[in-house]
Amino acid sequence: MYRALFCHAICASALLFAIDIRAHDMSEGRGEHRWGEHGQRERPHVKARLYDARGTLVGDVLYVDGSYHRGGVVLNVDGVFVFAGFARVGGFGTGQPLSSSKLAWQYPQLAYSGENCTGTPYIYYERGAFRPSAIARVGNTATLYIAKDTQSQRINFGSYVNSMNYEPCSNGQPLFAENAWPVERTIDLTQLHPEPLRIGP
Repeated sequence: MYRALFCHAICASALLFAIDIRAHDMSEGRGEHRWGEHGQRERPHVKARLYDARGTLVGDVLYVDGSYHRGGVVLNVDGVFVFAGFARVGGFGTGQPLSSSKLAWQYPQLAYSGENCTGTPYIYYERGAFRPSAIARVGNTATLYIAKDTQSQRINFGSYVNSMNYEPCSNGQPLFAENAWPVERTIDLTQLHPEPLRIGP
């Protein structure tokens, strides 16, 4: 079971795009239009953006397919671009109802050398053109893990974070091996951009 779920996340097709919502032209009913140079009517574009609990803009909302989150942003960490995902508050890991507007950091793609998510952590998932990354939650703290700038290695894993159910950690029985990256550094996302997060213009 764990092998199938693990493979499903690894094998999912990549799709990356900015959520770009075309705003409705409120002047349309009055016959007031703006026209482009080729005679085509121009419509304003509204970007969906992510804000933290302080109201600070985090970045434009992106989606990376197959990662069990609802979207994310690209962060520039000292010149390294990484994807940081988010999901609705509630749901995964809580068993609580989902919020309609409040979001939390969520991108659980970590595996560990030992059982019960102990030992050395590794990042086993990558999508898009960014440095591989993952997010681990302990209570209300979300930590972003950033991979080293190196080739992936074949690693024996004893457990991994299961993003398919309410269990925070799944053990490998027996141990299994997958390609993964060692961790270069970590960042406390909830200190950098506190939750709840929200979407705005």
